[in-house]
Amino acid sequence: MLTDLTLDEARALGSLVEKSLTTREQYPLTFNYLLAACNQKSSRDPIMTLDQDSLGRAVQGLIEKGLVERQQAPGERVPKFRHDIGKLLGSDDAKVIGIMTVLLLRGPQTPGEIKNRTDRLCSFESTAEVEGIMQGLCAAAEPMAARLPRQPGQKESRYRHLFFGAGPAAEAGPQAAAPAVQPAQAGPDRTAALEARVAALEAAVKVLEEKIAGPAKAE
Repeated sequence: MLTDLTLDEARALGSLVEKSLTTREQYPLTFNYLLAACNQKSSRDPIMTLDQDSLGRAVQGLIEKGLVERQQAPGERVPKFRHDIGKLLGSDDAKVIGIMTVLLLRGPQTPGEIKNRTDRLCSFESTAEVEGIMQGLCAAAEPMAARLPRQPGQKESRYRHLFFGAGPAAEAGPQAAAPAVQPAQAGPDRTAALEARVAALEAAVKVLEEKIAGPAKAE
């Protein structure tokens, strides 16, 4: 059974893996370095603004799932964190890790986008090689990825990871093709805010209609 991640956990894990490959001298990461990596404006989709409490919960969740280890060597003032993404993927293949890292950090992507965005993480001979690996991940006994319906005007289909618990049903249609971040962002507060905004807009429209109707009645 696949490990189910929250959006914050996916961002923290992806950031740890990325930095372990691109800034090896800084790895394992301190909490503050990891926070900055999660919130950076480049190579992230969506852009997030995690606070210390949110990241703390995400890191603790990853530790409980065995995907992150907290360590503090004698003499060090602050703890540092290292990942074990191989446990999540059941593989230490550098190319699979590279692919999944950019999918965790940037959501659904085409094979061409994946190839371009993994250039600092691993190396692919061609887009076709990426496509072949993605097809293998989709066709596995326990799939870790799913192919999404091709968008209008796009030559390539997009692929997404399945660690948000959506399962292969993501291939069903355009509604399922929406990035998995949406459910994680929704909540009672967000719904209430949207309802209040709609009510305010409806009230404003009614006022305008009354103002427009006023002169007409006078005539």
